[in-house]
Amino acid sequence: MGALTPLVNTLNLHARLVYSGGVCGRWLMDHNSETSVWFHLVSKGQGFVHSPRWPTPLALGGGDLILFLPHAARHFLSYSAEHVPDTAEDTRLTPWLDGETGFVCGEIELAAPKSLLWQALPAEIVIRQNQAGNVLARLIELVIGEASAQRFGSDSVIERLCDSLFVLVIRYCIEEGLVREGIFAAMQDKRLAAALGLMHQQPWRAWTLAELCTRAGVSKTVLSEKFTALIGHSPIEYLTIWRLQIAAHWLMEPTMSVERVAERCGYESVPAFSKAFKRHFGITPGAFRRG
Repeated sequence: MGALTPLVNTLNLHARLVYSGGVCGRWLMDHNSETSVWFHLVSKGQGFVHSPRWPTPLALGGGDLILFLPHAARHFLSYSAEHVPDTAEDTRLTPWLDGETGFVCGEIELAAPKSLLWQALPAEIVIRQNQAGNVLARLIELVIGEASAQRFGSDSVIERLCDSLFVLVIRYCIEEGLVREGIFAAMQDKRLAAALGLMHQQPWRAWTLAELCTRAGVSKTVLSEKFTALIGHSPIEYLTIWRLQIAAHWLMEPTMSVERVAERCGYESVPAFSKAFKRHFGITPGAFRRG
């Protein structure tokens, strides 16, 4: 898991709390997105997920957590296993105590939702209360406690707790064997994790395959073959992809200029950076920022 820390820290992912409270009536939630991770924590009561992912509606109870990544199928949450309202106009939002069902719903915006990083995770992740494990279960309890109490600053506390929630969900997916290929699977190999950790910690450095192999204690053949098998790219190709991934996140920061982003990603000039960025994302850094 050591290589995961700089990866998550560099991407600087933050949860945005969208709703914390109760719902009543013939309620419907439509939180589909092609660019964000949406999560729904049931704080009390029951709800149902309607999605082609499951042959019958999936029941969620108190303490259950579900996340939808951008590559998830179109889905809805509703009050009934049999009925999906046409619109959310009958949904009544209430204080937590007054709701028949309680939710904590949030969004994590991704700069590059189609990247290797996020595509490696399951499109839908369901974690039952009794499957969460000690640390994640305690964090869920804290979130529900803040949601139900509605004390001063509760929403801010919930947002910060949910930042950690997503990291623990990634850990859950890894430890439960839900990712068998891609970057998170590669991190389970100690030698690959060592090379990945170097690239994640210092993406601006002009790494060579020889230097990565020396530092990771592995031959060029083994490192290249394992990268190709698990990630689908050579180590140097992955380094380029990783640089552009974090560049996309930095471009979302209003205080970061294109010049500064190019420098921090290891490019000697803005034209070289812009050419690589457009080749990967299909648009220039400036157009990406405006969009």
